[in-house]
Amino acid sequence: MQLVNPATYEVDIEGNRARLEQLRKVVGDAERVALLLQDDPDPDGIASAIALRTVLGRNRSTTPIFTFGQVTRAENLAMIRLLDVSVEPVDTETLRAFPRVALLDVQPGYFGDRLPHVHIVIDHHPRCGPLDAEFCDVRTSYGATSTILTEYLEAAGADVSQRLATALLYGIKSDTLMLNRETGPADLRAFMALYPLTNYNVLRRIERPELPLVFANFLARVLPRIRKREELLTLHVGQVDREDVIPQLADFCMQFENTEWVVVSGKTHDAIVLSVRNPGYVRSAGDVVRRLFGNVGRAGGHRSMAKAIVPLRSWRKAFGSTRDNHVAETIELLFWKELYGEGVEPMQASA
Repeated sequence: MQLVNPATYEVDIEGNRARLEQLRKVVGDAERVALLLQDDPDPDGIASAIALRTVLGRNRSTTPIFTFGQVTRAENLAMIRLLDVSVEPVDTETLRAFPRVALLDVQPGYFGDRLPHVHIVIDHHPRCGPLDAEFCDVRTSYGATSTILTEYLEAAGADVSQRLATALLYGIKSDTLMLNRETGPADLRAFMALYPLTNYNVLRRIERPELPLVFANFLARVLPRIRKREELLTLHVGQVDREDVIPQLADFCMQFENTEWVVVSGKTHDAIVLSVRNPGYVRSAGDVVRRLFGNVGRAGGHRSMAKAIVPLRSWRKAFGSTRDNHVAETIELLFWKELYGEGVEPMQASA
């Protein structure tokens, strides 16, 4: 089925058909294909995995969706529940048993030594290390991997169900902040193609999930720790039970006046996690975190949003201490020097 009129859907159909043919050749007659997402899968990755399963004409048993971690964010949990998606935990040995492994919305460099050989990589993030796979389609000018898969569906003439359209539309919306971040013409075209097929009631329920009341107590406790210097806002929240609160807070803090850079960080059981945000017209957030943390952990992202994960042991070796006050001061000083040059000593947390 054609998603939209080709006259208004200016896309490289023949190029996508050639890619699709190559992809199917790589899959071949493999009985099972593992679809692997990042450690805390987001809507773009989840939607892309569902779409790839459709493109390949597979089902849940032959193409399970895996993660080394788990889905934690409230909206993402609502998405997999309302759209009946199964994202299963996996380990390295289990993946080795699959004849084919496909990465969606992520690249091999993200996983370090946890990953066996992969055969397929489909992503839109800036390149992260070598891409040693038989099939690679990495389009950094696209705002979402869901956009790439929408074009695959068009090239395949696939029947796009309401459930699949809803997932892909939400994948594009979430990764581009409703087409306001890292968005290109392909994302706009895909969005317009999917919009008429979407279940809006389900979409609203996904986007407005219930939050536990304890989240309000968490906000009241950590917001006074905000450090603000000029256009740089940093916030270290200490130990967190759920990693997803870190990017949620980063998005929230970008709304404060006179703020161009936000860095929110927290501790998980074995690492310090940082989420970085900016409005998109300043330096690339992905480049900044790679420069600051690429040698001590995993770091990368887009122009307006990025993430770094640094093991506690590596943090102590590089920066001296993982005490919360020291971490907060270190992060503020690192970003201040990187963004604005050498400066005075870090300011104290705001009251």
